[in-house]
Amino acid sequence: MSQSSAERLVFPAIALASLGVLQPGIDPVFLTLLSSAHDIPTPQHGWIVTATQSGMAFGSVATWRWGSHFPRVAPMLAASAAALAALATAHWGALPILLALRCIYGMAMGVIYTQGMSDAARSRPHGSYGAVFLLQLLLATAIALALPLIADGFGARAALAMLIFAPISALLILLMSKQTQPPALCVTRNVDRLPHAATGARAWCAAIATLLFICATMMVWTFSGGLAVAAGLSEDVVGRAVAAGSLAGAITALLVMREQPVVPPPLTGLLSGLGLLSPIVAAQGGTLPFIASIVLLNISSTAVIVRSSGMASAASRDGIFRRFVACAHALGMILGPLAGSLAMLMAGAGGMIGAAVLAVLGACILLVLAHAPWSEIGSFRRREESLDEYLTIVQP
Repeated sequence: MSQSSAERLVFPAIALASLGVLQPGIDPVFLTLLSSAHDIPTPQHGWIVTATQSGMAFGSVATWRWGSHFPRVAPMLAASAAALAALATAHWGALPILLALRCIYGMAMGVIYTQGMSDAARSRPHGSYGAVFLLQLLLATAIALALPLIADGFGARAALAMLIFAPISALLILLMSKQTQPPALCVTRNVDRLPHAATGARAWCAAIATLLFICATMMVWTFSGGLAVAAGLSEDVVGRAVAAGSLAGAITALLVMREQPVVPPPLTGLLSGLGLLSPIVAAQGGTLPFIASIVLLNISSTAVIVRSSGMASAASRDGIFRRFVACAHALGMILGPLAGSLAMLMAGAGGMIGAAVLAVLGACILLVLAHAPWSEIGSFRRREESLDEYLTIVQP
């Protein structure tokens, strides 16, 4: 493939990857509409999110490991399956059926995301990941604003049916991009045989702190819509809050990536942890406090997750450990809603709040330990790693 062809291919691939990871950005609005359409109680929201994220993780891993053996039409079939699952979600409300539909949707979008992201990263890896993140936030903002308006005019089921937009758009991109190939993501050698660098306590503390911060974010994010509605706020308020939070997250990401840290990571963790928990209290305070708290949640989670992830990756030269850091994002998105649902079942809303507080507290302690003098102990046996190997091994 010529260089110019690769540059032309990156733009549809970026759009494809952004559509593949769109769902987490609109979950509060989606879950609020799902409750209105099918009378789904708030404690079950975590199970629905977990089903979607588990399916996406499985689809991504399957494409990573066996994508080179997929037929060329596999991503198109995945987009079609996701479209059918999205449409069925609007019409079937029994919990077992919903869980199966969301798992199918997640698996299909996992294939689409891995297809698009691997194609985009082939020519401009760093710029492509940034572009995917920003486009996903912009799409989430537009959809979060539009869905409550559609629900007001045509009902919650009609608004849910509009979520077919993402897989249908992905299918159109795949049909128009004839040169886009299923990603060859299989590892051609056994990475377990490669020598790995020793990873010290600082790296592990920062990585596990990242996982806990993501878990806390997902607990609060998943149940924020239900808490707001239970406090008497409307679906439109939730939509505006999610839209404003998405924009704030995008701006924060640019600032965090472009500037050197001026605040010590333990202090960043403490301040961000307080910001993560703010929607729990603000939901009882009315419209403006709730919107402000969602904006603060997005700013806080973006800042601390980017900082702690970068700190963990920089603390080790081991490619396999960097893979663990990357996988912490997907693991947190699954474990957070699951832990929140279990805590709610056992102790009600107070249980979920307690679980989120414990996750933030544990993450803050780990960031303090990561900056302790003894955490620097550890030898690093440098292993050079090619770009192809890095993209194959590190990405979740």
